[in-house]
Amino acid sequence: MKIYSNEENIKLISSMLSKGREPHSIAVCGEKGQGKKTLAKYIAATLLCQNDKNRPCGVCKSCRMLEHNAHPDFITAQANENGNYQVETIRSLVSDAVVKPNEGRFKVYLIPDLDRSLSTSVQVQNILLKLIEEPPAHCVIILTASSKQTFLKTIISRALCLAVQPCTDADSADFLRSLKKYTESDVRAAVACGHGNIGRCLDFLEGDVLPAAYKIAVGCTEAMLARDEYEILRSLFGADGKKAVFRQSLVFLSEIARDACAARLGIGSSFGCFPEGAAGLAGALDEEALRQLYELLCEYIGKTDSNCNLSLTMNSLSGEMCSVINRPA
Repeated sequence: MKIYSNEENIKLISSMLSKGREPHSIAVCGEKGQGKKTLAKYIAATLLCQNDKNRPCGVCKSCRMLEHNAHPDFITAQANENGNYQVETIRSLVSDAVVKPNEGRFKVYLIPDLDRSLSTSVQVQNILLKLIEEPPAHCVIILTASSKQTFLKTIISRALCLAVQPCTDADSADFLRSLKKYTESDVRAAVACGHGNIGRCLDFLEGDVLPAAYKIAVGCTEAMLARDEYEILRSLFGADGKKAVFRQSLVFLSEIARDACAARLGIGSSFGCFPEGAAGLAGALDEEALRQLYELLCEYIGKTDSNCNLSLTMNSLSGEMCSVINRPA
């Protein structure tokens, strides 16, 4: 199992296991597509591997079962079609946790994408709290979410918190090439959009939402740099009637604004979808304008998630974006 750019997380887990200090509660956070579930599966493989010297070995019975998603002691909680976890599902998991493992020393429970469970996230964590506070010796709980802020303070205080890191563009390209199904032109286009986010690179190549949203975000950013109000509106209307594309274009634009803020303040490198555009905005707008732009885009992501009129929302957003980029310094 290849893990990119998470060497420190892997070293930490390996060190804890070698000292007999297995973590029983782990919270993994990071942007969608950066490999949270892959890291969680790697941790599970390390815990469940039957080789005492080189874990995970990849060849023992446990590692092979895990590779084929058939290990009885690695249980992934299933959310409903809206991403919400049902209370009954989590209570059933808690009840099952007291049952001893089938194959080895541990049972590992993965509850992924907790941030998507908008209506039940807090309730789910409260149900898990007792188990996390007093876990059976054989039980390990792994939670994942895009942001550490998703987790309750009571969970954070009792869990090992790991943040996944983006990989390099070269790593993303090498991974895509290893699949032997994409042209070099496809690989370059995907890396330009996803950079160190391999999941996003794959979504770009295998779906139609990300390519369309990326084109809109790049066009809109270039229009902001040119102070071209008509082109901003025209770019946004490239997603007219396509709510998923519009929402993803706003996510891209918010990341560009975020990276521009970081560049303006000199506090970080750019890993978003359009670093050249972020650098341009950092030079064209002051800190206050960039902050307002980022907050505006996040606000409109929320509006898009509600039952809004898409055309009116695009018109409104275009006007507010123009007000921000044209504000006096």
